[in-house]
Amino acid sequence: MNKMLSIIVPVYNEIGTVETVIKKLIDLKLYNNLDKEIIIVDDHSTDGSKEIIKSYEKKYNFIKCLYKAENKGKGDSQKIAKKLVSGDYVIIQDADLEYDPNDINKLVKIAIDENKEFVIGYRKMKTSINHPYFYFRELAVNMLTLTMNVLYGVKIIDCACCYRLFSTNIWKNIHGRANKFEYDFSIICQAIKKTKKIGQCEVYYNSRSYKDGKKCTWDVGIYAFKRIILDRFY
Repeated sequence: MNKMLSIIVPVYNEIGTVETVIKKLIDLKLYNNLDKEIIIVDDHSTDGSKEIIKSYEKKYNFIKCLYKAENKGKGDSQKIAKKLVSGDYVIIQDADLEYDPNDINKLVKIAIDENKEFVIGYRKMKTSINHPYFYFRELAVNMLTLTMNVLYGVKIIDCACCYRLFSTNIWKNIHGRANKFEYDFSIICQAIKKTKKIGQCEVYYNSRSYKDGKKCTWDVGIYAFKRIILDRFY
């Protein structure tokens, strides 16, 4: 029996990209002939994203969906997706196309061939977008990553990369302590506390602008810093 990858897709108002992401995931042939299930969690979208998701849910039995009655954040979406996970591995795929779904196989290959329980990507973050957030982002990410490496005794390259793959055993035994973007940092911290079988690989990254719908703001860095410290000691 083939092993399976569970792909969790949190969605909130991504009308411009969500259909493309879903199509790419449907067409994706996974390394080592892994089976897949796509778990889409809509965070109470109001722009038509939910209707697009529903249309694909009806067509494919390997697409599972949850529709939230109120907007509670990306972290909350990942939390409630746990009850639908039935794969051997779990990966998070954002619905905004900043990351290329074809790179999923890079993480899967490392997990299988190198027997890793947690695999995280790293990015080249240079961008031509003219906005103060992007000027300080690389510095902030480097500071957060250094803090994580020092406190947890690891050598992560990019702690803010959204491509993270977990063995299901790790995934079901970590409990992120936030509901919004800082949840991503919490689950990384908890994963690296539970396993030293950690892999990394470079992934494609094309940052979008706020005009195109980017939702992450500068204050995420503050919450992330707090989360990295709190998860280490509490």
